[in-house]
Amino acid sequence: MPKERQLADRLHWGVALMPIVTVLIFYSMVLHARLALGEWPSRESLDPNEISSAYILFGFHCMLTFVSIILASLSPLAWIVLLSQTHLIPSVRDYIVRFSIFVACLSITLWMGYTDPGNYLDWFAD
Repeated sequence: MPKERQLADRLHWGVALMPIVTVLIFYSMVLHARLALGEWPSRESLDPNEISSAYILFGFHCMLTFVSIILASLSPLAWIVLLSQTHLIPSVRDYIVRFSIFVACLSITLWMGYTDPGNYLDWFAD
């Protein structure tokens, strides 16, 4: 497989999986906050910035969450840009599979953001 095709392959998979990776990073940060606070985070508990000042690793995790949310927000645009590189995908079937996975991951991410189990997005955005 040529290097261009390998790079395009990795980019397509990265963009397709970015929304669900963001959900995993966010909820692992919630679990990290649970371990740091001794209770599940809520609006009344410490803000992520206050926790990160006490725990350096949590600050890195918080920054990683911010970056992944931004990248997941840009993933639909990235998918449109990658449409111009479809000649690097071996078959139409592979492209449809990747696009279907992308739509599924994006749908799950949007549903998780809408339902917000545990109201952790309120705590994070507060």
